[in-house]
Amino acid sequence: WLSRIPRRIGYHGHWRRWLLNQTVSETRKPAPPEHHSLRFLRIARECGAETSTILDSTSDIQTAVAHQPLKIGLSPGAEYGPAKRWLPECFAEAATKISAQSSAQWILFGMKNDAAIGDQIAAAIGDHCVNRIGRTTLDQLINELRECRLLLTNDTGTMHLAALLGVPVVAIFGSTEPRLTGPLGNGHIVLRHHVECSPCFLRECPINFRCMKAVSAQEAADAVLSILGEKLQI
Repeated sequence: WLSRIPRRIGYHGHWRRWLLNQTVSETRKPAPPEHHSLRFLRIARECGAETSTILDSTSDIQTAVAHQPLKIGLSPGAEYGPAKRWLPECFAEAATKISAQSSAQWILFGMKNDAAIGDQIAAAIGDHCVNRIGRTTLDQLINELRECRLLLTNDTGTMHLAALLGVPVVAIFGSTEPRLTGPLGNGHIVLRHHVECSPCFLRECPINFRCMKAVSAQEAADAVLSILGEKLQI
């Protein structure tokens, strides 16, 4: 109410109910996990928005780029915290393996905070890499993602944006749950190894980062090459 916004709508959890003047009810019965995007769409429906259209990742964009030089996006950061970040050396190794079997040009995406790991990965990949980390506006990021045949990424906002644009995603998951925050649509691959402490949803791993270390560079390379070969027929 301090903001003087006349209609304040949302879920009442996390001590925020006193900020709202309209709450959206949630089922209390045991139910399968619901993707966060669908959960927040329920709020949009309560506001009167049309939410029935679900975008599919089989987009005309991929048809348009199929005959252009092969560009693969790579998003190695995660603003939430280091627990969601696959090791930079693993990204670099996977990219090197993929480049050995393709003519890929790599485009690195991320925030300014990701500059150091971006420089590390770009140096390892070499001449076939363009480092755009910290150098794009949102509009530029959207336009450059449209040119990519695929995105290799952590669980990030860029991952969701790519999926929305119809760009196939290979996503590395560890501390978070793909059923809640995975890429929506078809044609994506999520790489995740179940360990006893995952998902923990922590920003920093208090032990040995075992969930992310369990995903190998070879697995990521194989996943990328499988999409490039089978889905896009390069």
